[in-house]
Amino acid sequence: MKQALLFNLAHMGTDGIPCGLLADWNDCLKLGYHGESLFVAFQLRLGLTTYSDISLRLGKKDESDWALKTRDELDKAIQKKCWDGKWWIWAVAEDGTVYGTKTMEEGQVYFNTQVWSVLSGAATPEQAKQCMETVKERLATPYGLMLCAPPFVHTSIEVMRAVVFNPGIKENAGIFNHTQGWGVIAEAMLGNGNRAYEYCKAALPAAWNDRAEVRQSEPYVQGQTTYSTFSPRAGNTRTSWLSGAATWAYYSLTQYILGIRPQYDGLLVDPCVPDSWDGFKVRRRFRGKIIHVDVQNPQHVCKGITSLVLNGEPLDGCVIPADKLKDENIVVVVMGKDARAVPCERV
Repeated sequence: MKQALLFNLAHMGTDGIPCGLLADWNDCLKLGYHGESLFVAFQLRLGLTTYSDISLRLGKKDESDWALKTRDELDKAIQKKCWDGKWWIWAVAEDGTVYGTKTMEEGQVYFNTQVWSVLSGAATPEQAKQCMETVKERLATPYGLMLCAPPFVHTSIEVMRAVVFNPGIKENAGIFNHTQGWGVIAEAMLGNGNRAYEYCKAALPAAWNDRAEVRQSEPYVQGQTTYSTFSPRAGNTRTSWLSGAATWAYYSLTQYILGIRPQYDGLLVDPCVPDSWDGFKVRRRFRGKIIHVDVQNPQHVCKGITSLVLNGEPLDGCVIPADKLKDENIVVVVMGKDARAVPCERV
């Protein structure tokens, strides 16, 4: 893991942001070898945070200190160059051109950098709230979250090869199903259960089962791309059976909306659901043990745990310790307005 971090740190641009090299996740974006990718910067930041945590668990405090010091330097570079007032930029080209600003006519708002600022912890609380409002205002459609907006029409193909696609398709302001889970996770991390579920349902194939003429894809599989509202065929989905989209959909729904996800010390239960839900039940296998989770939401909140009981024993916090688990377990979780002040999950 450290070698991967060091590779990025050895390929930094003039602004202290990692180089995109041939391309980052968006292989249509061509910035030049020394162009800088904010998306990669956010991923690098998350990697440094994770490396610090692992190092501390291994008793390697020097390694943890190195990761956190490096992260602080990266944070300063990100804040100095990459916030445009209401959203994060896309990237910085090799020639110094900044893409994804309010002054750009095409591709002003880029989805990936908004949500990954939240996933990585790089955004301040104010920035996180504002950039996700921008996502709602500029990128949300009834069919899913667009990758960018407005679409590319005049931008040089040497910079953005998505210009070869019609507006509203694939990287040209289309809806990439691979990325939908990131929007769900970001809103869940901010406690916005109604919006997280709204985004989940918009891109969920089964939700279109009675409107098959719109999606034009199997209701039981994920596709690669859905045409956005910039296309005259909005809602059509193409290239089905995409495993990356399926994985992120499953991961975001189970681990962030239902909020049941593994930690080093045990199993975290921290749902973020629509406030209309009365609760839900889940059967989960975890480290060879069976756990029956009954989540109750009598006060109809989106997020917040007031109590957690394992096999009749009240527990502090929101993590079920692995060493307390029997072969089969009953967990009762109550959500409420008087949720514990201590966050359930470390940032």
